[in-house]
Amino acid sequence: MTQIVLDNINPDVLEKIRNLAQKHNRTLEDEIKTILAQVAAEIPPQPSVRASFRDRLLEARQRHGNQLFSDSVELLREDRNR
Repeated sequence: MTQIVLDNINPDVLEKIRNLAQKHNRTLEDEIKTILAQVAAEIPPQPSVRASFRDRLLEARQRHGNQLFSDSVELLREDRNR
């Protein structure tokens, strides 16, 4: 498990967290872990690169009326063979 050292914590903030820990019958460390877990749960998940690409692809298809474009490979081959 990773250890984190926090220096220069505002004394007022530390006292409030100590009071919360005592109120919840937790250690200071457990109270801080609980607070961090609650805050982290509120952070929306970031879409994966693949999901982001699929979303952009879908948007592009919708902008072009779901029009399908031909594969340009054959056109390139014809052009090279001239």
